Amino acid sequence: PYSETRNRLNFSTDTSTVNISFIYNRAALRDTVWFDIFTQGFLSDQDRAFELEQVTTGDNDAVPGKHYIAFSDPEVSKYLFIPSGAVTTSFPLIVLHDASLADDVFTLKFQIKENENFAQAYPLRSYRKVRMTDMLTRPNSWGAAMNYYFGAYGPVKHQFMIDATGLSWDTDFCRDLVNDYGYVSFLKTKLDTALAEENAARAAQGLGALAEADGTIVVFS
Repeated sequence: PYSETRNRLNFSTDTSTVNISFIYNRAALRDTVWFDIFTQGFLSDQDRAFELEQVTTGDNDAVPGKHYIAFSDPEVSKYLFIPSGAVTTSFPLIVLHDASLADDVFTLKFQIKENENFAQAYPLRSYRKVRMTDMLTRPNSWGAAMNYYFGAYGPVKHQFMIDATGLSWDTDFCRDLVNDYGYVSFLKTKLDTALAEENAARAAQGLGALAEADGTIVVFS
């Protein structure tokens, strides 16, 4: 029989990084991302509060009150509980559109903080990382399928795709696109043609092919 007396919490999947960029809506003052969290242990007939805390990474750490609403703030803390009889809930991370995001990427790593109700469960499901900026970042849905259709991600490639098609190529767009092979084929042909024209124009100016900052040539493969 299950006899573990300590109740624990997990995020829904192994650790992954969420990218948030205001580049698609520079007028927005904030953005909200919802995270799912799950219990491990027995049910309860009472609401059970849980806590979250920031972990210092040394990688341009986000500042509470400047880059995001602190987890202790009532606007967020009111969501930090597992409802009576439930095994899961969702809570918001509210990212603030601070001017400093225009020139840099800030990282927020946060984890489940042990309290009287819950401890951490699996280490790789005990924390999340969020990268926030005003610049282009890899859409969260740019995974294996996007790599297969359009090649590895790069910010120069990303900007070119936006300019050449007039489309956003954000997380929602990329997630839906990979399920429509006909549209993928159309866009890939359009991008290949536009890239050939761009590189021809660059060659006429004595420039090399379009490339990322590290010299990687932009290709769609």
